[in-house]
Amino acid sequence: MRVMTAVLAAIVALTANATPGFAQPSADVQTLVDKDVPGTVTSRMRCKSPSGSMTRRPFADGFVFTQSCTDTGEPLVRIVYATDRAGAGARVLQFHRPEGRRMSALATVAFADNEISGTAGRLTRRICRAEGRWRMEGKQPAPSLVYWRHTRDCEGKTGWQTLTGRTR
Repeated sequence: MRVMTAVLAAIVALTANATPGFAQPSADVQTLVDKDVPGTVTSRMRCKSPSGSMTRRPFADGFVFTQSCTDTGEPLVRIVYATDRAGAGARVLQFHRPEGRRMSALATVAFADNEISGTAGRLTRRICRAEGRWRMEGKQPAPSLVYWRHTRDCEGKTGWQTLTGRTR
């Protein structure tokens, strides 16, 4: 468990030095100009106030499109999964929390080996900061929660409570 926590902390630390909300770019990541973004992806993104360009990368036998949005005041990253680079079968990814509620955007995002890691800001009065990891699973790949921790401490220095998996 401590190894997973250390790995997640390293991923979060790497993404903190990048553009807000995004992992370090790799050779497979493409930044798209508006005219190159498939219409199906744009319609599924539901981003009223984009705060950056959209990116596309191969992931989980398809492609993920990411964009930072400031619809709620703070930048959150929305992720759309499509079966091909032209946006076929595009759908917004939903990230389940341990109690079963869903999030449609994350504060920071990192992609690695069929998994998505990310953080979230205040979720409830008692949860001010959370970190999670989801593995893409199923015939139509969807994120399945494999690791979660949260704290009341908004700076994330103390009080972490670790949970894994999801109850239904």
